[in-house]
Amino acid sequence: MIDSTKIDSLKKNPSADDIEIDTIETEMGVKLPEVYKELLKYSNGLSINYGVLIYGTQDFIERNLTWEIAEYAKGYIAVGDDGGGNVFLMERDPNSANLYIVDSGYINPNGANLVTSDFIKWINNGCVICKTQNTVNQTNFDTGDIILVTFPEGGLKELITIKNTFGLEVSTNELVKGSKKLPLVLVRDFPYGKATKLIEKLGALGKVLRIEGGRK
Repeated sequence: MIDSTKIDSLKKNPSADDIEIDTIETEMGVKLPEVYKELLKYSNGLSINYGVLIYGTQDFIERNLTWEIAEYAKGYIAVGDDGGGNVFLMERDPNSANLYIVDSGYINPNGANLVTSDFIKWINNGCVICKTQNTVNQTNFDTGDIILVTFPEGGLKELITIKNTFGLEVSTNELVKGSKKLPLVLVRDFPYGKATKLIEKLGALGKVLRIEGGRK
């Protein structure tokens, strides 16, 4: 049972109904944890002044698509964030009450920390973020610079593929001109974990790129 009396500066919303919750499960093809559904029926999302945000039905689909959870954290859903660059994950298991926190720059369950094994108790105690299970970071950097080191054999077509893959805000003409003076920095401070995944997806084409460490 949810009791929000211990939560300072709570911004509570009207409760979600079964139709709103069913819509999420149908559109996303997931089964939400029962404890998360319990929260939605108590308050359709909530926020606290010190940054914690638990997504309501109005944000759930958009945020999970934005974070690309289905690709980078298979078997999990994003249920909120801490307002400081970290995302809360839960398992796609109706019986699970575990809540994890992971860096939004490297959304990988292997790099996540367990916040609590009792989601409702965590809510009732004020949503205090205390990482109880440490894991090894996959990289020393949160972000990195994407560098084009070799002109792709496929020429313009493959340059455009790279541009579209990383969402580069540069014209094709500027990209072609820049590629004549290598190495070329394509984008700075790109989320490191996401960059490695995108380069892997490029297959052999990814060999013309490298990631150089950015901010720690």
